[in-house]
Amino acid sequence: MSAPDRFEVVEPERALGALANRWSELLRASAADTVFLTPEWMSAWWAAYARGRTSAIVLARRGGEIVGVLPLQIVEERYRGTIPIRVVRFLGDGTHDSDYLDFIAPRGEESVVPAFWAWLRGGAGPLRYDLARFNEIPVASPHYALVRGLAAESGALIEEERVGCVVTALPASWDGYLAGLKPRMRTKVRSLRRELETGRAVTLVPCASEEALDATLESLFALHQRRWAARGEPGVFGGSEKRAFYRALGRALLRRGWLDFHTLTVDGVPVAHQFCARYQGTSFLLQEGYDPTWEEMGVGNVLRSMIVERLIAEGVGAYDFLAGVTDHKLSWGGTVKESARLTLRGRGPRAAIVSGITRVAAATAPLRAALRRGST
Repeated sequence: MSAPDRFEVVEPERALGALANRWSELLRASAADTVFLTPEWMSAWWAAYARGRTSAIVLARRGGEIVGVLPLQIVEERYRGTIPIRVVRFLGDGTHDSDYLDFIAPRGEESVVPAFWAWLRGGAGPLRYDLARFNEIPVASPHYALVRGLAAESGALIEEERVGCVVTALPASWDGYLAGLKPRMRTKVRSLRRELETGRAVTLVPCASEEALDATLESLFALHQRRWAARGEPGVFGGSEKRAFYRALGRALLRRGWLDFHTLTVDGVPVAHQFCARYQGTSFLLQEGYDPTWEEMGVGNVLRSMIVERLIAEGVGAYDFLAGVTDHKLSWGGTVKESARLTLRGRGPRAAIVSGITRVAAATAPLRAALRRGST
């Protein structure tokens, strides 16, 4: 098909409002289809985090038809704490909430992503930028190899970082799932549940109404913060923006039937929560929290096992821990898939300075590391 012939930058109120249905259609038809790119996710994110950011949602059009969406934001940053730069990022990036971000273009529309890239490289008007940070693109996405290749060919690729994400494929039965775990983990799951349930009423409670949502979220916030405070570390829910995001997101997911928000109660008292989003056959783990006074009883692990058992019974195909690879995640039968973080050069003198500093730092990193080792 022919390439888009026009690009339009629109405000989020229009893109996520009147144009939301077309956005959703394009997303479902794309290889990038994930909950993190839905209008519902983006609306909740933008409502919570708009301060200090400029949205730049780009529509690719062929004639009057929208054939692609590129949700972006512009952020003023200081490179290495000193040089003021203008950075373009995916909308949703920068707050440690969103994974699997990408360009939105239907399968079969091979010209859309290269056209977006060529238009961005012009760097004019509201899209002038010194650096582009295209973070969290799944390496399995066809857009990753395409954008990386185009950036490398044009000399715009400065650096790339890979981030591991852990995903557990769920079989047809709970017994089949347990059989696939390593013996020690299988024994641990069974013994923790048995010990907790001995002499106690243990219940898995789904959040199924807006009336229950606010109170359950407040409990999640409190337990999450209590757990991290016990370790002498700040929790993510200390700030109002994160709480506002989860309130808005919880409502949006609930209305669409995408909310997997469960509470583990012991004798009627909430001791652990897990907030997930279920989309296209996968449950994505977003946040969890538990009462640290119950840590020795492994309530977090008991809750996870009960949720996985329920997901399997409901025919869900995967449980996604998202970014960050740990032995604990892998012990649940997880495998690693990668996302990429691409840093790309814009145009202009500041872009050239930043690009030069970054490349020199990367080239001299082994030498500096060797000197540090030699001085210890």
